[in-house]
Amino acid sequence: MEKRAKTQFWLEFFLDGLSLWLGFAISFVILKLFSERLDERPISEWIQYIVLLGASYIATFLLFHTSIDIHQRNRLVEVVNILKNDVLVFLVFLALLLLFKNELMVIRRLYALVFAFYLLFTSISRYYLKRWLTGSFSEQKSKIASYTGVLTVKDRAENFVSELKEDWSVKVTGVALLDNFVENGRFVYDKNLLFGSQDESSTVATKKKINFPHIICDDVPVIATDNRFLDWIRSAPLDEVFINLPYEYSEDISEIVEELESMGVTVHINVPTLDNMLNESNFNNINCKMYAGYPIATFAPAVHSSSQLALKRFVDVVFSIIGIILSIPIIAVVAVPLLIESPGPLIFKQERVGKNGRIFKMYKLRSMYKDAEKRKAELMKHNKMDGLMFKMDNDPRITKVGRIIRKLSIDELPQFVNVLKGDMSLIGTRPPTVKEFEQYENRHKRRLSMRPGITGMWQVSGRSDIIDFEEVVRLDCEYIDNWSTLLDIKIFFKTIKVVLTHKGAE
Repeated sequence: MEKRAKTQFWLEFFLDGLSLWLGFAISFVILKLFSERLDERPISEWIQYIVLLGASYIATFLLFHTSIDIHQRNRLVEVVNILKNDVLVFLVFLALLLLFKNELMVIRRLYALVFAFYLLFTSISRYYLKRWLTGSFSEQKSKIASYTGVLTVKDRAENFVSELKEDWSVKVTGVALLDNFVENGRFVYDKNLLFGSQDESSTVATKKKINFPHIICDDVPVIATDNRFLDWIRSAPLDEVFINLPYEYSEDISEIVEELESMGVTVHINVPTLDNMLNESNFNNINCKMYAGYPIATFAPAVHSSSQLALKRFVDVVFSIIGIILSIPIIAVVAVPLLIESPGPLIFKQERVGKNGRIFKMYKLRSMYKDAEKRKAELMKHNKMDGLMFKMDNDPRITKVGRIIRKLSIDELPQFVNVLKGDMSLIGTRPPTVKEFEQYENRHKRRLSMRPGITGMWQVSGRSDIIDFEEVVRLDCEYIDNWSTLLDIKIFFKTIKVVLTHKGAE
């Protein structure tokens, strides 16, 4: 929930920041006690030191903070997350100290002590934060949890309430079982009884009676099974009400929702259409918003942080400019033998399919003879790929110089221009040709749901050894589902290794 995510985010931000400040303060005092002449350093250097440390922390936390709910993070995940964040903070801090040539970076004991205390304090604070938020110190939920009521039916109560209780931001105080109001997919009731004056003897006409336990899900009581559920909501200290009923028509319970809204209670209501769709869907990311005055549900295969995507694009622009500058002399050197062996254009332009089907022209150094595309049809019988891509051993269309620049991945250098233009990214999935794309099945298009890249998961997994197109799709989808800035960094270094060792290159 949005409340849970925001609360958890700011609590972790505050506690991690406090841990860093305490680590610095204690380290400073310890070094002073052991006669380190810290006060002889210029005050301006100390101010810059503290500012750079704070900036490193804020930037790293905002870009790499995990969105996984604290309740779902086991000890191993938590330890890995703490180590990753703390190490990244101090790597960024070290880089900034070197960049600004801060004199205090020579005090290595201060740097090491601050890091050690920061790691210690973040571990302790995260442990106690988790226990506090999840109510582990007592049988009660966290003090910041919302008091919540549930309107549901007997068949759904146990599982639904159990799942809600896993959420530290929700404290379920009672349940109303409304089986008496449900009949053949309709939520029916006597309006006069429901909204009129009510007393202890009033009952709802119904054909079926249910037996119910007074307590479900350990400590959650069943408050009502008739029209008195509104009296309970009216008088009880409730912040939110969850409605999970098997109705088919929204008008059946619209007045109930309006009545709860009039009490100032936040209402969460299930949508039967979505219930059915989610049972058949592989997507687990769904968001509901108002668009043009209509409530619209959004399904997405993967949700990525907008701040990390912005950082990805920034890195693409910076490194593509650097790549273009470094590529110019390399291209100038290989251009002469390329053109001598095979006269024609130096740069090969080919229409490729980018993000979600966008067509763009991808640039490469021409490593084949000019008539390569025309000869492809007659060579298809030698295709060693099982699926919608073409690869063959000893492709006769490749020139001798072209084979060398392919081995060294020099033919890919002009794609830095594609990255700068925004057609591609440094790291991503490999863009298919238009003809390949036209043969895609629906599920194959998912590999194009992110901007294509010069390199990616497939390329660093031994691209020449993978001959099954479905394996390529699997690797690309794995990249999309698990994408993060850290994953891009891993692929980047693996790419350097692949280029240097020529492993998997053709």
